[in-house]
Order: sequence, then C-alpha cells, then structure tokens
Amino acid sequence: MKIDDMRVIHNTAMGQLRLKAQARKEYKRLRKHLNTLPVGYPATPTGVELKLLEGLFTPEEARAALHLNWRPEPFEAIFERARGHGYTEDQLRNLLDAMEKKGCLFVVRNGDQTRYACHPLVVGMFELQIKRVTTGFYLNLRDYFMQGYCAEWIASKPRQARVIPINQSLTPSMAVAAYDDIRRMVEEAGDRIAITDCVCKVSMGWLGKPCRTTERREVCMCFRDYSDMFVRHGWGRAISPAEALAILDQNEKDGLILLPATAQEPQFVCSCCGCCCGVLQIVKMMPRAAEFVESNYRASLNPGLCKGCTLCGRRCHLNAIAFEGKQAVAIDPLRCIGCGLCVSTCPSHALSLVPKEDHFVPPRDFHELYEEIERNKQGGLAKKLMLVKAVLGFKV
Repeated sequence: MKIDDMRVIHNTAMGQLRLKAQARKEYKRLRKHLNTLPVGYPATPTGVELKLLEGLFTPEEARAALHLNWRPEPFEAIFERARGHGYTEDQLRNLLDAMEKKGCLFVVRNGDQTRYACHPLVVGMFELQIKRVTTGFYLNLRDYFMQGYCAEWIASKPRQARVIPINQSLTPSMAVAAYDDIRRMVEEAGDRIAITDCVCKVSMGWLGKPCRTTERREVCMCFRDYSDMFVRHGWGRAISPAEALAILDQNEKDGLILLPATAQEPQFVCSCCGCCCGVLQIVKMMPRAAEFVESNYRASLNPGLCKGCTLCGRRCHLNAIAFEGKQAVAIDPLRCIGCGLCVSTCPSHALSLVPKEDHFVPPRDFHELYEEIERNKQGGLAKKLMLVKAVLGFKV
C-alpha cells in the first residue's frame, strides 16, 4: 500500500472519529438539559442514556431541543432564544416539526397557534415511539431504568402515575371523586379520545414474552392534547366515548389495572399488567409497593366469607393477598394499590374497596403536576439514597 493511500485512510478514519465525538457532545449537552427538567434524565456509567437519545434525535435536533422547556411555548418564544445561535425561522421550525413527527416533543395545536415542549422519557417520549420503537431501543430503555432512571422515577413526588379503581369494583354508596371515576373522565374528555397499542406489550412481545394477561394490544387511551397528537400522526385512532367505555370494560374483565396520569384532567389512561408494564415491574420490586403509585383506595378482606376459589390471587398483580392453602387470610396494605381487580370477581363478596385515611387530590393538569414535582426535586445523591431505602423496604 502506498504512503498516500495510507494517509487517505488515516485522514478518513480521523474525520469519522471527529464527527462521532462532535455528535456525542451534542447528546451530552441534551442529556444535561433534560436533567434540569422536573423529571430529570441522569447520566450513567455506561452512557446508555446517550444511546437512547441517538435513537430519538439527530445531532442537529439535539442542539435545537436545548432551546425548549418543559412548559409548552409558542414558536416565537423559542425562536427568540435560538436566533442568537444561528438559526433562521425556517430552519428551527423544520427541526421542531421533524422532532414532533418522531415523538420527541410534546406539541399542542390550538387553532393557528402551536406550542412545543420537551417531554420526559417516561411517561412521554417512550410512549410516543409506538410506531418507531425497536427491540434495541427497548432493551436500552430497560438498561437505563436499572442503571439510573429508576431512581429518578422513584424520587418524583407526587408520583407520575396513579391507580384508580376499575368501575366494577365501585358501589353506588361510595362517594367517588370525578378524578377517581374512569367513566366521568371519559365523559369530560368528550370527542378528544384516542386508543393506541400498549408500547410495553408490543415491545415485550418482540422479546418473546407475550402478555400473560390479555392477547389484546389496543388497550391504552389518550385524552385531550395527547389524543390530538396521536391521531394527527397516526399513532392511534380516534374513538367515541361509547367505544372508550366498551374498551375499558373489556380491559377490566381481562384483568388490567387503570393507571391514568396524576392529574384531574389526565392526558392518558394506561391499562397495565405486572408482566409487561415497566412502571408496575418497578413498583412490584419494592417491599412497600403501594407507596410508589398514588391511590385513594385499598382492598379489605373478610376472611370468614372466603370460599377458597383463589381467583383474587390470580387477579392481583402485586401479590398483595396472603393465603393459607386456598383460603385468603389477609391483605398486605404495603402492597395493595387499590385497583379493585380482586373485588370485582370475588364470588363470595369477601372483598371490598375502602378509602384510605389520607385522601390524595391530584393536581389539576400536567402543568401543575410538573410544577409540584419541580418544587420537590432533589439532588442526584438524595435520589440514589431514596432508591436504596425503597429497595430495602424503608419508608421514603
């Protein structure tokens, strides 16, 4: 090989390394920016969080995203910050629109006005990848949860997700607030409802671990701005309130837990199971599982009425019911999250839902939720210590 040829190969290789280093620099800057948001995006020793960003953003998009906040803002406000960094209006608008189409941003369109915002990883960018998620992306996501994001999720207060009782577990005598009543949530959402496949179930299926609770995938629901976004990009389909209620009824029969956003006006309601849902899998690992989702109810057992069918144990995703043989004898209040799945199918009426003593009133909407999480935000070391305490079974 000639010396000139060797120089060409060397220069080409060095150029590729410089390009990769520059791109990685952009992703590191975006990682730091996302970590300043209410629900952060911490670094890990392996850099798996950067691999996730590489799958979501181009380097140029990552650079543009630095000018966005978690609060949805009009284009003009974002451009005012970005113009000093060399962007033209057309360049920035094209980048924002490209990121929206890939589910990297939360975008609200109201008439002629469009507002853009950064989204947390979960619940947020991951769920918006329903048409783009790959096995590699999902495996990196699970690695990131174990290496760093789990501490972020555990430390967020109030919790990002909450549990509301399935409708069949409620009785007419119970004074249920509108934000704990799925049917009233559907009514209030009106014609802005969409249904989409569960990204967790789809991803687990690719790993050869299909859902053990239901064969159905189209189980997760979006309301309001989320609904508009999912329908606009073909990530889900618009449905009527009547169809929404029919789907929710089937979800309850199949044994799925209702996990809406922690807001009185939620943008989504997930229907989850312990075998697929990443959130429930994290919660299940904690000895005091009930502390890591917001809930206003818990199950109550009358052991004397139990006929030993064990159906409640098969319906409980949190292993909250203790048995002696086939007889249900107790419910662990540290594990019961008040979903009502055990109550709705108990043939002997040995189980019922009762309200918790400390009633939780969720924030009005996601703006108030993130504002409250931001006020309670702690440093990285405090979050890690909180995770250690949670895993060891201490109250956090």
